[in-house]
This record gives sequence, C-alpha cells and structure tokens, in this order.
Amino acid sequence: MIKVSNLDKSFGDKKILNDINFTLKSGEILSIVGDSGSGKTTLSKIILGLIKPDRGQIIYEGVDLVNLGKKDFKKYRKDIQIISQNPSSFFDPSMKLGRSVIEPLKNFKLKLDDEKLKDLIEEFKLDEKVLARYPHQVSGGEIQRLSIIRALLLEPKILILDEPTSMLDISVQAQILDILKRIQVDKNMSYIFISHDMEVVEIFSDRVLNLKNSKLI
Repeated sequence: MIKVSNLDKSFGDKKILNDINFTLKSGEILSIVGDSGSGKTTLSKIILGLIKPDRGQIIYEGVDLVNLGKKDFKKYRKDIQIISQNPSSFFDPSMKLGRSVIEPLKNFKLKLDDEKLKDLIEEFKLDEKVLARYPHQVSGGEIQRLSIIRALLLEPKILILDEPTSMLDISVQAQILDILKRIQVDKNMSYIFISHDMEVVEIFSDRVLNLKNSKLI
C-alpha cells in the first residue's frame, strides 16, 4: 500500500527521524507509538506531503511522493487523509459546519453525494441539525465525528489517525474507535494510528511500531 524507506528528518542540529523504514499493508491498522516529541507527528506530516524529509522515499502506487511537486502530489493527497487530535483547527469558526464538511470536495473538484453524507451522519450517530451550527456550538466529540466524515467523503484509501480521541472522554473515545474500526473493515482501508495510549493501541491495532530516539523499533 505504502512503503517508507530510509527516511531522515532534522530540525537544526536535532535529529527527529533517523533511517525510518516500514510498510503499511492494504487493510491494515498500523500503530506508531512513542513519547511526546518523539517525531510521530513529523512523520505523519512528511507522509502527507506537508514537509519534506532530508532523505528517503515514500512509495505509493509505484510513485515516490517525496519527489513530487505540490501540483503533482495533489492527485495522491485525496487518497491519504488525516484525522488530528485537534479537529477544531480544521474548521473555519465563521463557517457553518455543513459547508466546512463539504469544502474538501470542492478542492478536488468532486460532487457531493447527499445520500452518502446522510448515511455517514447516521453512522456516526449525529443529528443532521449539527450541519447548521458553527464549530463553537458543538461538543468536541461532535466536531471530531464531523472531521472524520469530511475525510471519508473523499473516499481515501489511507487514514492517518493522529491521537484522534486523546481530547475526548472515555465513553466518546470508545464510540469513535468502534465506528472507525467498523468502517476500516467494511471498506478495507489502511490506517496509520499514532498514539501514546498503549491500552487503546493494543485493542485497535494489527501491528505496532515504537518510535524512540529518532528510530523505529
């Protein structure tokens, strides 16, 4: 599905990632764990094309994403989406949530499937009225569900889940992880699950890699 080879990244004199190698298989949930500041989020940003590594390759569908310019990378970007621990940062506070949810479709010149949006809202146990509200008018659990719906509308093949439930209470966390697991199985999606919560990781993952001292163990 995606192969990361010999990846290095430093910021100034500090080595963040050192010779990172792993393969994400089709339909797999691969967890990457590590302490805060270990480089987990930096790795996810490199895979998303948001920052460039100093060295290495990221091979997806036979193409090295690292060597692509912004324009050429865009057609692959739809396939690789991220859900972050701070979903509110992805929503314009002055825009109603319904408009924000479908905004990425316009970026990729895709048409909205109203039935699909309705099904996802039902799947995530939300009321359609939430789409008429603004980000500050909903709970953290609701806005996280909407961020996942927004990503799924693009029909990605890979989801990067960067501490997606760390800001939520235990009951909401369990509900969202359960839905994500069910969707992953139904659609045979691949997940990169970034977390420091080993209890959640052990329940949710197929395979676990530990990022420590800039290396994967």
